[in-house]
Amino acid sequence: MKKNLIAFLSVILTAVSCVNYEHTNGEQPVARVHNTYLYPSDLTGILPQKYTRTDSIRIVEDYIRKWIKTQLMLKKAEINLTQTDLEEIRRQLEHTRASLTIYKYEQEMMRQKMDTTVTAEEIRQYYEDHSENFILDRNIVKATYIKIPDGAPNLERVRTWYRSENKEDQNSLESYCYQYASKYDHFDDDWIAFREILNLLPGEIRNEESFLRYNASIEMRDSSYHYFVAIRDYQLAGAEAPVEFVDERIRNIILNKRKVTFIRELENSVYKEGLTKNEFEILTP
Repeated sequence: MKKNLIAFLSVILTAVSCVNYEHTNGEQPVARVHNTYLYPSDLTGILPQKYTRTDSIRIVEDYIRKWIKTQLMLKKAEINLTQTDLEEIRRQLEHTRASLTIYKYEQEMMRQKMDTTVTAEEIRQYYEDHSENFILDRNIVKATYIKIPDGAPNLERVRTWYRSENKEDQNSLESYCYQYASKYDHFDDDWIAFREILNLLPGEIRNEESFLRYNASIEMRDSSYHYFVAIRDYQLAGAEAPVEFVDERIRNIILNKRKVTFIRELENSVYKEGLTKNEFEILTP
C-alpha cells in the first residue's frame, strides 16, 4: 500500500512540475472529497526551491491529507450549521472581499498618482507647528564610540585624540581606529539614545542625566578591551526633541495625512462619477 502511494505521489510530482498555475484541460484529479477535486496544478508552488525527492513526496502527501481533512470539516460544518450562520459567514466573506479589493485599488492609485516627496522645509514647518508633540522620552547624544583591544599601541594618543575637536586629531583617530579598533562608531552628526551606547560598555552609569550634565567623555576597560566615548552634544528626556531626531517620524505623519486626504478625494471622485453617469440610485418604498 505504501509503495503504491509513493509511486502515485511520484507521478503527481511529475505532473506538478509540468503544469501551469491554472488548471489544464484534461487534468486528472489527485484527490476528491464529495464533489470537490484537487488537481496537480493546485499543488504548484508548495515545494521549496531546493528539495530532495523524498522530501517532496512527504510535502505533497502532507498537503493532500490536510486538504482532505479541510474539505471534510468544511462539508461537515456546512451540513450542521444553521442557515442563519451560513448567511452570516457569506456576508462576512463578501465584506472581506470588498474591503481587500478596495484596499488594493487604493494602494495602486496612491502608487500611481500620490506625491510621496516630503521636503526638508515641510518637515521643519510641521515640527515648528507641532513641537509640543515631540518630547523626548529618553536621553540622547551625539557621540563617538571606540572599542580597542587590550595591548593595542599608542593608547595615550587615543586618549588625546578622541576628546579633541581638532580636525587633524580627528583624522589621526579615524586612521588609527580603522587599523586597530574592534569597533568605531561615529555618531557626531546623528542623535542616538544614550542608553544604546551605555549598553555597549562593561560598566554601569546609574544617573544618566547627572552624568551628561557634568561629563563629556567616558573611559572604561575590561579584561580584553578599552572603551572610549566622546560626547559632543546631548539632550535630556523631557525636552523637545531635535528635529533631526524625529524627521523620519514626521515624514511618516505627513505621508499618512496625505494618504487620508487622497483616499477621501478618491472616494468623492468615484461617487461624483457614478452620480454623473447615473450608475446608482437610492430606492425608497
